[in-house]
Amino acid sequence: MPVGETPDGPPASETADGVSAPRGRREFLLLLGRGFGAAFLGGIAARLAAGWSVAAGKDRPADRARWRIDQARCTFCGKCATACVRKPSAVKAVNDQKLCSNCVVCYGHIYNRSAPSDRIEKETRVCPADAVRRWNFSGGQDGYFIYEIRHEDCSGCGACARECNRYGSKSMSLIIRPDICLDCNECAIAAVCPSGAIYRAPRGEVTEARGIPEDELWGGAR
Repeated sequence: MPVGETPDGPPASETADGVSAPRGRREFLLLLGRGFGAAFLGGIAARLAAGWSVAAGKDRPADRARWRIDQARCTFCGKCATACVRKPSAVKAVNDQKLCSNCVVCYGHIYNRSAPSDRIEKETRVCPADAVRRWNFSGGQDGYFIYEIRHEDCSGCGACARECNRYGSKSMSLIIRPDICLDCNECAIAAVCPSGAIYRAPRGEVTEARGIPEDELWGGAR
């Protein structure tokens, strides 16, 4: 073999400090493989950094099943707040303004149903987190009130919906918010629900709760 020639290719080149640097076929293929590997890993890292993941649900097909609550079977037992793997729970209370009577005293707001209008703010709340908020939109303290559930405070216990459905207009209910539900293969809430109210339905079919769009129910929650 001629002096300076490598077994797999042309002669080695020499760097400025006199150290030989072989550029044979074997090294070329090795460098090429490393380049492809780095590009592949870089692509994965970029996708993860952009939030692309199965857990985020952004790459799921539109017809994939998701969890929801059967309003006719829900008993507001309180397990939605404690059994969900998300903390706080992905289950939230909502108030359908089309069904709400906009009363001065709301059954889902305070326990004392005979409280005078000027003492309502001092009464014991139904919601342990005080997530049910009220504001007057007509007629002053004896007029009409809007009741909304603040989802950042709501634990999904269902206390407000329980009282509203027992004694009121049944405007309050519980839903599983699709934007924060992890869509687990086995729902921890469904496993302990005493009435079997948690079930799966294709995403394309789950668009309404009580006859109105679900995002309309929770989208405006403060």
